[in-house]
Amino acid sequence: MPGRSMEQAEGEGMLDRFMGTLAGCATPEAAFGAFISASHELGFNACSYADLSLLAQPELYAERLRPTFGLPVEWGLRYARQSYHRLDPVLLACRASRAPLVWSKFKDHAPLRRPQRRFMEEAWEFGLREGLSFTIGGGQGELIAVTYVTDEARAVSPADALTARSAATIFHLVHDQLQQAAVETSGPGAALPEIMDRRPVLSAREQQCLEWVCRGKSSWVIAEILGLRPKTVDHYLANASRKLEASSRVAAAVRAVQLGLIQP
Repeated sequence: MPGRSMEQAEGEGMLDRFMGTLAGCATPEAAFGAFISASHELGFNACSYADLSLLAQPELYAERLRPTFGLPVEWGLRYARQSYHRLDPVLLACRASRAPLVWSKFKDHAPLRRPQRRFMEEAWEFGLREGLSFTIGGGQGELIAVTYVTDEARAVSPADALTARSAATIFHLVHDQLQQAAVETSGPGAALPEIMDRRPVLSAREQQCLEWVCRGKSSWVIAEILGLRPKTVDHYLANASRKLEASSRVAAAVRAVQLGLIQP
């Protein structure tokens, strides 16, 4: 098995705990609370998960955006009212590249216009002094902006950024599932007994592979750990995804945890 750094081990442990917590969440609100707690464990003060189509619509802020906008309320309203989504240099850069972006490194190297520099100064005045931002795709074709922030300068390592993105992706999948369940049923947990009754049967190898996916491992690394070929690992994960009716291996791992089929 390839050597791991202390940061990688700590990140995997954090993701394990986070997935375990999410597995017990019955509502989107509870899942976002778990996401906020995860951001604290990662060394940030707050986090935000925002559908970009809502950022320009302040009238929808309280109803649809605010429940997962964990940044200062006044900043969220100002951002929407001033149409800062058109100016925000971090957001514009994240739209062009899905890679996680550390604010301080970006600000030091990006050729910002004067209004954009003023925007960054305003964010600082609201206590948003360092951050990590990126975008992920939504289930209905929307684009989600994820931001972690802190009120003091801090170093954000590549390992930190990878763990933060993994946590956001896992939260995104669980949040979508819980939202859909809330719409389709009369109560957030009304469909759970029925879902539990029709849990698929996973082989031991499928379970093992999914458990290592929970820990952020690639097919190559999983193959090294289990003594298999990477193509064999891909085969097990594809079978598990099909059985769980999941669109990706990460979605399959999340669903398997929720159904109690594996331990994160």
